[in-house]
Amino acid sequence: MGKMDFKDGEAFLKRIKSGTCVLVTTKNSGILKTLIENFKKGNVKGLSCLLIDDEADQASLNTKASRDDGQRSGINDRILELRGFFEKNTYLQVTATPQALFLQIPGHEFRPKFTVLSHPGSEYVGGSDFFCDGSGLIREFPLADLTTISPGPQPNPSLHLPRSLLQALDTFMVAATYKRLGAPDQNCAFLCHVSTLKADHNHIVKLLRKYKASLTEGLKSRSPAVVKRIEDAFNDLSGTHEGVKNSSLEKIVDAIEFFSPGITVKLVNGETDEDVALHSPYNLFVGGNKLGRGVTIKNLLVSYYGRNPKRPQADTVLQHARMYGYRRKDIGLLRLFLPPELHGVFKAINQMEQGLRDLIERNQAEEFCGMYVKSGLSTTRKNVLAPGAVGVYTGGSTYNPAQVIRTSAVKEVTAEIDAMLADVADNEYAEFPIRDIKKLILDVLPDSYFSEHVWNSVAIAESVVQLADVHKDHVGYVYVDRGRGIQRPRRETQGILEGGEAATVPSDKVTLFMLRMDGKEGSHPVWWPQVRFPKGRYAFAFAV
Repeated sequence: MGKMDFKDGEAFLKRIKSGTCVLVTTKNSGILKTLIENFKKGNVKGLSCLLIDDEADQASLNTKASRDDGQRSGINDRILELRGFFEKNTYLQVTATPQALFLQIPGHEFRPKFTVLSHPGSEYVGGSDFFCDGSGLIREFPLADLTTISPGPQPNPSLHLPRSLLQALDTFMVAATYKRLGAPDQNCAFLCHVSTLKADHNHIVKLLRKYKASLTEGLKSRSPAVVKRIEDAFNDLSGTHEGVKNSSLEKIVDAIEFFSPGITVKLVNGETDEDVALHSPYNLFVGGNKLGRGVTIKNLLVSYYGRNPKRPQADTVLQHARMYGYRRKDIGLLRLFLPPELHGVFKAINQMEQGLRDLIERNQAEEFCGMYVKSGLSTTRKNVLAPGAVGVYTGGSTYNPAQVIRTSAVKEVTAEIDAMLADVADNEYAEFPIRDIKKLILDVLPDSYFSEHVWNSVAIAESVVQLADVHKDHVGYVYVDRGRGIQRPRRETQGILEGGEAATVPSDKVTLFMLRMDGKEGSHPVWWPQVRFPKGRYAFAFAV
């Protein structure tokens, strides 16, 4: 049943009572309200429900959470009400960007209890193909070019096409034409995604239509400048695609001249009803937020991207990655044009995503802690997070439990740590495998009575592992000192070392300082840890 069927309450209930059924609806507050009212009016009880929420990190979350006044946004409130109606329900969240879900406070209704990681098929082209070192698919252009094509409210903006946009369009024309010559049914797409302003979108449409006219006329007259541009694009693609390299430039130019009058320019934003179907050999799409989530563009070969917020949000930017997809067979024809500033952002976000996927892979049955964040980035939007809900471990900083348990409960674990550190002399350090450092951190028993909610053993341990993955480190340092007599609690960012001990250990890798406290006044000997992250422009975010 679809959302239009909800309007007929009697027919709806008749279908519900007839047996198992599937309901499909958009996440619209009014439609969800009608759906809930239908269930309530029908007095149907004892139903079980599997609720599958696509893009569950987006509209489903409470966008008023940051106000901390108990209010809920409409869609969030409706989903909770719908879940509460069913005596038995399973809520399955689906998303490619789960950062906002994992940063909900522990025990929250929308925080995953466990996570299943899906793996793309072998034909998928993703972040590692575009943003790993040595990728041949990225072409950088000056950030100033975005100002040229996104003039905002200027009354008479220039119709000048910057060189980078011309290069992107010419590259697309060569790639799309090569594909079409091999298979006449191949319609292809180009995407320009540089602004949220509708005035900019309209201006870019004019630019692309100007390009269409000048390209057609230029090739018809065999303008040396236009032919040279096509040749440059051909040579660029020849560097990554063997088929283009072995094809005929002259045949490509002739085919572009023939097909270019069929170029279609489509505006896809909140004011249009245009779709992203490919009805022409060459489809040039222009848009903003409507292209941000859940949109798949078939045969997308070239993207010109320029969304440049002051503080990029990792999940939002990742949702803009329309260049990803099942295009392995075309990988040498793919190009992403973007400024170097945004290239750095995408590389950092891809690194963050890989770290998160590795974390999920290791701990599918647990709630997660410690998402790697590069400097200048945010994990997600602030309005869906409660104030004080997110803790951060930063590069170069030191963290320790405020106090450790000193009762007989630590006797066994103290003996285990004694054995692990037996070969390290006092006031000395040694390299340890990261897995052993993780175990040492998790073995320690912090005293929750004194907790400041900064030290989180799981978050610290997982952050250490992620950092090692990012830096390709297999080992870190463990410093050992025994016979200490510290009794009083410490601030969790204060450290438990004294004097210049920390300076005796190199700072290029993560360091775990382990201090063994003597048992005094009825307390038992115990190890008190302190973690130091190496310096760098990064952090780990986690829910507290």
